[in-house]
Amino acid sequence: MEGLAIVGRRPEPRAGEPVRHVVPLRSEDMSLSKTHAQFQVVPDGALVVMDRGSTNGSYVLRGGASKSLSPGRPTTLIDGDQVRFGDRTMRVARDG
Repeated sequence: MEGLAIVGRRPEPRAGEPVRHVVPLRSEDMSLSKTHAQFQVVPDGALVVMDRGSTNGSYVLRGGASKSLSPGRPTTLIDGDQVRFGDRTMRVARDG
């Protein structure tokens, strides 16, 4: 994945924001915000997640511990992490 990706029920970039991937997700229980979180591969190759001020928050699960993400503060993800946002969970896996 290259560039900035945003996820949510109906994600919309901010004015002038260089978003490359807009990923709409269904949320049966409406726990996902319209634009919930963003993901980006930074220049050193790391994957970074950031909560976009969502109503229900975003969490990183690493080694059995859950950490709440502070809105607007990027968090670097590592292989095996899980990110929970609303009623969705994604697992981070490195290729190769």
